[in-house]
Amino acid sequence: MSPELSPPARSGLRPGPGVAVALLSFLIVLLGVFADTRMVRTEVWRVETQPASVEYDGSTYHAGLLHRESWLLRRRLPDAIMVGRYPDMGYGHPVYFEITGTGDPALDSARWGPEGVWAHLDSGHEIFVPASAFTGGR
Repeated sequence: MSPELSPPARSGLRPGPGVAVALLSFLIVLLGVFADTRMVRTEVWRVETQPASVEYDGSTYHAGLLHRESWLLRRRLPDAIMVGRYPDMGYGHPVYFEITGTGDPALDSARWGPEGVWAHLDSGHEIFVPASAFTGGR
């Protein structure tokens, strides 16, 4: 009788189903983080229009308060004062802000001047946006 030979030893590791599950889980989390940070729901709460007594470059400008939250996890994101030519606040110059210790901020009024616009919030805060930031095609 001849001695039985054992099969040759395998070198290297074979990925098992655990590695595939871990990789798939990582990709799902990565897509979730991307969706939550890039996909933002924006709500326009109030818009103030530039008065006729103030003129910048022949266009009429609008200042609005935007409340923002993430689409997937509904996380509250910094609010914004947007100043631009479109009353729907679809495009313009945003100034992002967060006010802690209060509820949702509300835009009380906007004061327009040759140097820019002051947005007055119900919390007593005031945000200034210089005219150079929102005029000239921005």
